[in-house]
Amino acid sequence: MLSKEKAPRVGIVGGGPAGLLIAIELGRRNVDCILFESAVNPPWVPKANSSTARTMEHYRRLGFANEVRAIGLPEDYPQDIAYFTRYTGGWELARFKGLTRRQAVEQRFVEDPEWPTPEPIHRANQYFIEPILRAQAQQWPSVELRFGWRVNAITQDEGGVELEAENVDSGIVEKHQLSYLCGCDGTRSLARREAGVVLEGTANEERLFMGGTMYASRLIAPAFYDLVEGSLAWQYVSINPERRAILSALDGKGGLTMHTQLPKGAKGSEEWVRESLRMVVGKDFPFTIESSAEWTAGFTLVATNLAKNRIFLAGDAAHLFTPTGGLGYNTAIEDASNLGWKMAAVCQGWGGPKLLQSYEDERKPIAHRNTSFARSMADGMGLLSVTPVLEERSAEGDRARAELGEKLANHAHREFHTPGIQLGVRYDASPVIAHEKGADIPADQPNHYQPVGIPGGRSPHVWLGHDHAIYDLFGADFTLLSLNPAIDTSEIEKAAKALGIPVKPVSLSNDQARDLYGADLILIRPDQHIAWRGNQPPEDPLSLLRQVAGW
Repeated sequence: MLSKEKAPRVGIVGGGPAGLLIAIELGRRNVDCILFESAVNPPWVPKANSSTARTMEHYRRLGFANEVRAIGLPEDYPQDIAYFTRYTGGWELARFKGLTRRQAVEQRFVEDPEWPTPEPIHRANQYFIEPILRAQAQQWPSVELRFGWRVNAITQDEGGVELEAENVDSGIVEKHQLSYLCGCDGTRSLARREAGVVLEGTANEERLFMGGTMYASRLIAPAFYDLVEGSLAWQYVSINPERRAILSALDGKGGLTMHTQLPKGAKGSEEWVRESLRMVVGKDFPFTIESSAEWTAGFTLVATNLAKNRIFLAGDAAHLFTPTGGLGYNTAIEDASNLGWKMAAVCQGWGGPKLLQSYEDERKPIAHRNTSFARSMADGMGLLSVTPVLEERSAEGDRARAELGEKLANHAHREFHTPGIQLGVRYDASPVIAHEKGADIPADQPNHYQPVGIPGGRSPHVWLGHDHAIYDLFGADFTLLSLNPAIDTSEIEKAAKALGIPVKPVSLSNDQARDLYGADLILIRPDQHIAWRGNQPPEDPLSLLRQVAGW
């Protein structure tokens, strides 16, 4: 199929966030790749609403975090999550306070032990972000983007992958010979099917909410803000005996998304949207429906394999979430950040066969971790039952609202205050990490994060000056960080040069960094995870570098 002498070329099926980020990672390293996506334009229906702190750190690493942060809600719009019976004429039950974009950006320079990151979470819908990712991918000469092309067939053998693609408009069919294929083609992934991989876990769990067929709508409704009671929020959750819904602000000017759950066997319609809004708002008001689509909640699924021979799966092709906790798109970004540099390293010849194998070793446990957390958050909201007493103007109604409000406040903290989930990803079973025996690894806690320099985890964040983070010193590939300038690192650098492994040496004298990293020398991977640390150069630098490069 594929000549082994031919320069490596990577195929990417799917032009969503995962596929585009892999293209960016390959493009910035001058690796030839071609991406196929049947849709010409980014999605018009509501999708992911938030980029976690870790996703924003990756965007900072790639140089466009500020561009992403400029979109979405106005800079002074509060990012609260507010829970109501009905938005007007009802009761506000609980509220989780969130910073405005301006406040989040300003306060990131203040040391925060709960959120030690240079890039706080950002609220902006995926269809605002995808055009930025497309533009970033398009700038690299080695990246070819084929929007409006549907992939009809994929086959692989020991020599490579053959892909057949069809132009949606013209019907022209092309065949492409590829070295590897990244399947980022979503829920019904052709790449997953052709690799002989299936999803396992729980599917179609039924709940009162977030368990069944959901109906998502994009609305233009500036009049909503004249009706809703209480201060502004990013997300408005309505819980009453008639209907439940989540409305999220897109632009702070009247652009909203709404998610409701359809009765079993029912189909979504314009009348359903209008009826739902009437029930959750508490009265009729003018609005426009721009788009709607059905989707299914109740999935906790992970692929049996994230890689089979020359096909690799990322994003929804690899795992399916109920979107509580906002982890689907963000887990996809971390998949791509992990797979992209490894794929480039192998194509460039300095990455060994174990490097691509380590993608599954590292990311599959995180897929199980994140889907399980999302499921627990769906249970926390979706299994809450309410009765008509909730809306009674009586002492019994007051008690019911107080009890539900307390439950919702606790739930909101668990779902939205998640520094551990966002920043605490570790690869403690990875063969390409130089693990430390007996290391005191912090417990994985969704709502708490402890920065440490133990290999396998994310490099701790340190400010070096105003808006100048230690991350900004790291190279595009490996970084050898020396926190003791007196140590001679020349042997490690020579070994890296001999093996063709790109390593950027960085010397820094900073007591805070030394305390956090816990060593004088730290070898940091392209995805900012720590590969090795020590107080002296390794006795055998060639052996260490071979391990972390997958040989």
